[in-house]
Amino acid sequence: MKCARCQTENRESRKFCAECGAKLILTCSKCSFENLPTEKFCGECGQSLSVAEGTYSVTLPRGLSFDVKLQKIQKYLPGGLTEKILSQRGKIEGEHRQVTVLFVDMENFTPLVEKLGAEEAYSIMDNVYEILIHKVHDFEGTVNEMTGDGLIALFGAPIALEDAPQRAIRSALAIHQEIARFSDRMKQEKNISPIKMRIGIHTGPVIVGTLGNDLRVEFKAVGDTVNLASRIQSLASAGTTCVSNNTFKLTEGLFRFESLGQKEIRGKEHPVHIYQVIASSSIRTRFDVNAERGLTAFVGRARELENLLDGLDRAKTGRGQVFSLIGEAGVGKSRLLYEFRKALTSEDVTFLEGKCLSYGRGSAYHPIIDILKATFNIQTVDLEASIREKLTDGLRTLNINVDSSLPFLLELLSVKDSGMDKISISPEGKKDRLIETIKQLIIKYSELQPLVIAIEDLHWVDMSTEDALQYLLEVIPGARILLIFTHRPDYAHIWDRKSYHNHLTLNRLSNRESLAMTCSLLETDQLDKNIEELILARTEGIPFFIEEHIKSLKDLKIIERQNGSYKLTKDVKTITIPSTIQDVIMVRVDALPEGAKEIIRISSVIEREFSHELLKRVASLQEQELLSGLSILKDSELIYERGIYPDLIYIFKHALTREVVYDSLLAKKKKTLHEQIGRAIEEMYQNNLEPCFGLLAAHFMEGEDFVKGAEYSKKAMRNAEKAASLNDAIAYARKRVACIEKLPQTEQMQRMRVDARTRLGLYIAQLNYAAEAKEVIDPVIEFTRASNDKKHLCKILMILGLYYHYVEENPAQSSSVFEESLDIADEIQDVVTLAIGNFFFGFPLAFDCQFERAVPKFQKAIDINAFVNNLWGVSAMTSNLAIFCHFYSGKINECMKAATEALSIAEKSADIFSKGMAYNSYGLANFAKGSLDQAEKNLMKGLQLCERINFPTWLCVAHMGLAETYFELGEFDKSNEHYSRYSEIFERNRLFPSHVCTGRIGAIKSQIMRGRGVDLKIFNELNSKIKLTCAKGWASKMISEGFSNVDNQHIADAESWIMKAIDADRTNGMNFYLGRDYIQYYNILKRNGDRVNAREKLGKAIAVFRECGADGWVEKYEKELSVL
Repeated sequence: MKCARCQTENRESRKFCAECGAKLILTCSKCSFENLPTEKFCGECGQSLSVAEGTYSVTLPRGLSFDVKLQKIQKYLPGGLTEKILSQRGKIEGEHRQVTVLFVDMENFTPLVEKLGAEEAYSIMDNVYEILIHKVHDFEGTVNEMTGDGLIALFGAPIALEDAPQRAIRSALAIHQEIARFSDRMKQEKNISPIKMRIGIHTGPVIVGTLGNDLRVEFKAVGDTVNLASRIQSLASAGTTCVSNNTFKLTEGLFRFESLGQKEIRGKEHPVHIYQVIASSSIRTRFDVNAERGLTAFVGRARELENLLDGLDRAKTGRGQVFSLIGEAGVGKSRLLYEFRKALTSEDVTFLEGKCLSYGRGSAYHPIIDILKATFNIQTVDLEASIREKLTDGLRTLNINVDSSLPFLLELLSVKDSGMDKISISPEGKKDRLIETIKQLIIKYSELQPLVIAIEDLHWVDMSTEDALQYLLEVIPGARILLIFTHRPDYAHIWDRKSYHNHLTLNRLSNRESLAMTCSLLETDQLDKNIEELILARTEGIPFFIEEHIKSLKDLKIIERQNGSYKLTKDVKTITIPSTIQDVIMVRVDALPEGAKEIIRISSVIEREFSHELLKRVASLQEQELLSGLSILKDSELIYERGIYPDLIYIFKHALTREVVYDSLLAKKKKTLHEQIGRAIEEMYQNNLEPCFGLLAAHFMEGEDFVKGAEYSKKAMRNAEKAASLNDAIAYARKRVACIEKLPQTEQMQRMRVDARTRLGLYIAQLNYAAEAKEVIDPVIEFTRASNDKKHLCKILMILGLYYHYVEENPAQSSSVFEESLDIADEIQDVVTLAIGNFFFGFPLAFDCQFERAVPKFQKAIDINAFVNNLWGVSAMTSNLAIFCHFYSGKINECMKAATEALSIAEKSADIFSKGMAYNSYGLANFAKGSLDQAEKNLMKGLQLCERINFPTWLCVAHMGLAETYFELGEFDKSNEHYSRYSEIFERNRLFPSHVCTGRIGAIKSQIMRGRGVDLKIFNELNSKIKLTCAKGWASKMISEGFSNVDNQHIADAESWIMKAIDADRTNGMNFYLGRDYIQYYNILKRNGDRVNAREKLGKAIAVFRECGADGWVEKYEKELSVL
């Protein structure tokens, strides 16, 4: 008989070890009763005590430290677990692992010591520890640390385990059961209080560190996995087990739980939901859980494929269709698309495909570039001259104007000398023209032949592509185009309600379909019943789970072919196959030879697709060694290849494989590889790095080479700016700031920081996010002033001026800052800042009703743009002059003249940015002239254009104009909608608190007109928050309109408010508004029966309108006066 303590063989008759003196005990595997070595059957339950059935235990001499005790007992593990763990040691050290941590602690240990004395108490603890350790080992957990009166055990590390959370809970229940037996025995023998354990369990990530020969793991918790298990244990009552929400979700249905609700836990920002384990359920498998709750109505793939083919038939007749293939990762979206494409082999159609990449969110138009290259057969090796030739020939074939389209396509493909520098157009205009060119391209192509366009993994789409797709969809219904997207369920697009948009949700497979797929993978018609149950229980109908699980079973030789069919070679209960896809993948990766495993690690850092040449440079392997490793990965079907050697491209068969392998790497390893990949890309593409700027920025940033990260982020930022992708430019500008701020802050680096933050602030300011722009520049203002950096200071001050205007609504402070900015710009001859600064300065002056000062500012900006022949700039600034100076001040003829001129220039430039403003200014000019039908028409067009470029301030101009127009037309539902949108947009973008309030006031008065009851006290509350001078009279007039239409009891309130409006607008020189004030006063008096004073107010209104040039209003009210 072998001693568990020292491994010495002893005679069967011995009661104590001949070598170390330890007491020899045979523990029953069924009830854990301790028997003498000579006994053949358990004295408690009658179980046979053969070596195969029982467990030798050891009672350790008192006085040993807990670590020594653990070291001795840990050697005695069931089923060769020690060898199994240590055999994988080299493969798992230094990797992330998902584990379940069990934290157990004895209740009232200190009183026990006080009652029995230390020696007797520790003797009892020896027995308690044996129970704890054995019950952990019974479920293949490992004891990692002894805590004094408890222990910490891991399930899922050092080796991956099947159903680790379930095993931990079953271990906890077994501990409670065995401790209860032991406690009863101790109560009889020593008359002590009941011994009870408190157990806490949590599932989460850890980093596996050094693994010693005693199986102890030195690990670091990622987040607070171990700490949280400890905290949960402290919440458990004596004799109970509590688990976290993570563990509960993974074991729900397998056990009976009682929810203890949200609990505050020290160190956690938010409460944690805790559950108490009550008992095991009668259900033993996840499949049984699903069956009890009602299996999902699984659908195969034949129907979805048929739907796609039907959609193609409709598209061929000119009724274009859009399909979204929606499903969780691994459910088979790419496979369905592949089968569909295969079905089109004999069809006379063109199939174009683009992919969104996980790193590609900062790469503008990535999938569209894929499609463009496929359309014109542009290869990676093509020189720029060849690209230009292919585009030119293709455009001519499609009968598309080369001169107007080629520069935009060349710019998109990063071809130098694209010709864009010769085209005067705003960034928004450039983006609009590019989208129009792509739209025209696919329309023309579909006229030659039906066109199928597939864009995969839309959940990773970049913002520029997403914007483009929104407008490309407009041409689908009338074209021979089938557009297919694939994406995960958590991605939400904005075209759901299109009648031609079809959803195909890929559900999990049914049991029958899952087994059919299993038979196909195993190339057999018959399945062993045990394999069927195993697959159904473990894979839950997800094709990728089935595929990877079967491969894992074969690779680990758990199933083998016998007489034409596969059989399990091991008892199902002993198989440690991971139950999550992450564990399935990691078990397969762990089983790879070390060389192949290192190759797949490196590849995961590159991306899902990676070239042979790049991998070779990074891996630093001999060609034959590399090819051998790649061959193993291909044979394992973890990757597949495309192309011809040596120009091979490798692709991870499943995106999840790459993600899991990448996430398993430690930060230090990732850092090293990212840096190596960045340098390899530099070497490979040294003659044409421009298309790689974004990729290089990402790799060097992750590689913590922040100098290069900043450098390439800046270059990628400029490319994005050139491509009119302001959102992408902002993303790269943020990366540049992050890189610079992680470098030592020398004076030179601080100057670079100023430049980076100033550039980012300007980009954000262009989108009218003034509050965010100020937050960006705040950290560098002091240094910029102290260093007398005038080049950046004038720009920073310009951003501050916008902030004080848009957010603080402080015209005095805004004007002061703008004046300082322009003085500096004039001193250093910064023409760009002079143009933009004068333009921006005009706003706080105009909004403060200082029109005579505002007009020259706008005019100077117009003159500078005209001098450099920037037509879209001339148009945009003329539109602003028309509204915020002429319209506000009541110079309606000048407003109409400027708006007409702005619209004419905008139409000639075909620039969407200036066109959006021009149509809105022209619409408001028509409103002021009294042409409400023309006002509605042009404002609606302006609204649509501004929506396309997400231009918040001019969206609000459109909504304000339409709200006023519909109110005059008596369409109060529509006016309410536009007033509300006006308020919402300003509030969402943290702009103009005063206009947020005026919009709400307008919405309330519209609701009153619709007969809805409102709380009138809110009028005073909203009006008290209005600071803008230009909004005071308008708000008072709308409040008056609200009171006058509630009931006759509020006429006095209505009169009081309109008198405030008249006083404000007369004082502030807002004459067109003053005319409308008098009309409102006339309506109040007329309703009150005061015809004499009503005629007087109407006459004043007509006189003001005539002076303003508001001809339509003059004509309307002169007719009304004649019959009064």
